[in-house]
Amino acid sequence: MEKIDNIKNTTIENKEINEHYEELEIKNAILNKIDWKNSKFDYLEITNTTITTSIFSNLNLSGQTFYKVKFENCNFLGTNFSTAFLKEVEFINCNLSYANLSMAELDKVTIKDCNLKDASIYKMKQKSLKLINCNLESVDMFETNLEKLDIRTCNINHIKIDIPSMKGLIVNEEQALALSKFLQIIIE
Repeated sequence: MEKIDNIKNTTIENKEINEHYEELEIKNAILNKIDWKNSKFDYLEITNTTITTSIFSNLNLSGQTFYKVKFENCNFLGTNFSTAFLKEVEFINCNLSYANLSMAELDKVTIKDCNLKDASIYKMKQKSLKLINCNLESVDMFETNLEKLDIRTCNINHIKIDIPSMKGLIVNEEQALALSKFLQIIIE
């Protein structure tokens, strides 16, 4: 199989890729049904790209850069995004279960209709993050600034969160009652 070092101004479909990349730049592309298998990335930058129905499961994307990228119907099960930089990125109907976004920087990121069960956003930095209709069951949100984050449409069962991280978090009444257990108060 030929090794791809740059993907620019093109459409690629139905491809299985299992490579180690010292440097890979994906720009102005449309990728559909790509299985990245056990690919490794020393440096990855994805810009102005739409990626659909692709598999990124268990990949290490730590420290990589994503700018103006739309991921739709993709599988990120167990993917490591720690210390990654994501700006103007959309995740639509993606599986992010067990994904690690710890210490990642998210700026103007929208995550809609996604499963983040057991994911970690520990110490994640965010500006203008939108979580819409997502499963946040058992998500680790410790030491994360969640101010102005609206999670009213999300499932937060068994969420792991500390009191300082809740400051300014926008929740519905049912969620507020569930989060009150972290305050160690008695409601009668």
